[in-house]
Amino acid sequence: MLKTTLITGSILLGFLYIGFGDQLTFLPKEMQTTSLQTRTSLTKFGTGLIPKWVSNTKEKPDAFERTEQQLQQEQKAP
Repeated sequence: MLKTTLITGSILLGFLYIGFGDQLTFLPKEMQTTSLQTRTSLTKFGTGLIPKWVSNTKEKPDAFERTEQQLQQEQKAP
Protein backbone atom coordinates (compact mmCIF):
# COMPACT_ATOMS: atom_id res chain seq x y z
CA MET A 1 0.00 0.00 0.00
CA LEU A 2 2.76 2.45 0.94
CA LYS A 3 4.77 1.53 -2.17
CA THR A 4 1.80 2.24 -4.44
CA THR A 5 1.15 5.57 -2.73
CA LEU A 6 4.79 6.63 -3.09
CA ILE A 7 4.88 5.69 -6.77
CA THR A 8 1.60 7.46 -7.50
CA GLY A 9 2.71 10.55 -5.58
CA SER A 10 6.04 10.66 -7.40
CA ILE A 11 4.37 10.43 -10.79
CA LEU A 12 1.88 13.13 -9.84
CA LEU A 13 4.65 15.43 -8.61
CA GLY A 14 6.57 14.80 -11.84
CA PHE A 15 3.56 15.78 -13.95
CA LEU A 16 3.00 18.90 -11.87
CA TYR A 17 6.67 19.87 -12.15
CA ILE A 18 6.69 19.42 -15.92
CA GLY A 19 3.38 21.25 -16.31
CA PHE A 20 3.88 24.18 -13.97
CA GLY A 21 7.54 24.20 -12.89
CA ASP A 22 8.52 27.20 -14.97
CA GLN A 23 5.81 29.33 -13.31
CA LEU A 24 6.96 28.65 -9.74
CA THR A 25 9.13 31.54 -8.63
CA PHE A 26 10.64 29.78 -5.60
CA LEU A 27 12.40 27.21 -7.82
CA PRO A 28 15.93 27.98 -9.04
CA LYS A 29 16.19 29.30 -12.60
CA GLU A 30 17.80 26.04 -13.81
CA MET A 31 14.83 23.97 -12.60
CA GLN A 32 12.37 26.37 -14.24
CA THR A 33 14.25 26.14 -17.53
CA THR A 34 14.40 22.34 -17.33
CA SER A 35 10.66 22.16 -16.77
CA LEU A 36 9.98 24.33 -19.82
CA GLN A 37 12.42 22.38 -22.01
CA THR A 38 10.95 19.05 -20.93
CA ARG A 39 7.41 20.20 -21.70
CA THR A 40 8.52 21.54 -25.09
CA SER A 41 10.29 18.27 -25.93
CA LEU A 42 7.24 16.19 -24.96
CA THR A 43 4.99 18.41 -27.06
CA LYS A 44 7.25 18.06 -30.11
CA PHE A 45 7.43 14.29 -29.58
CA GLY A 46 3.65 14.01 -29.31
CA THR A 47 2.99 16.07 -32.42
CA GLY A 48 5.65 14.11 -34.30
CA LEU A 49 3.74 10.88 -33.74
CA ILE A 50 0.77 11.84 -35.92
CA PRO A 51 1.91 13.93 -38.90
CA LYS A 52 0.61 11.48 -41.50
CA TRP A 53 -2.80 11.32 -39.88
CA VAL A 54 -3.10 15.10 -39.91
CA SER A 55 -1.87 15.43 -43.49
CA ASN A 56 -4.24 12.71 -44.72
CA THR A 57 -7.28 14.45 -43.30
CA LYS A 58 -6.18 17.83 -44.64
CA GLU A 59 -5.61 16.45 -48.13
CA LYS A 60 -9.15 15.09 -48.45
CA PRO A 61 -11.56 17.85 -47.43
CA ASP A 62 -14.20 16.77 -49.93
CA ALA A 63 -14.77 13.35 -48.35
CA PHE A 64 -17.49 14.73 -46.09
CA GLU A 65 -19.08 16.64 -48.96
CA ARG A 66 -19.26 13.48 -51.08
CA THR A 67 -20.88 11.59 -48.21
CA GLU A 68 -23.47 14.31 -47.71
CA GLN A 69 -24.23 14.38 -51.43
CA GLN A 70 -24.72 10.62 -51.48
CA LEU A 71 -27.05 10.79 -48.49
CA GLN A 72 -29.08 13.54 -50.14
CA GLN A 73 -29.35 11.51 -53.35
CA GLU A 74 -30.55 8.47 -51.42
CA GLN A 75 -33.16 10.53 -49.63
CA LYS A 76 -34.46 11.98 -52.94
CA ALA A 77 -34.50 8.57 -54.69
CA PRO A 78 -37.65 7.01 -53.06
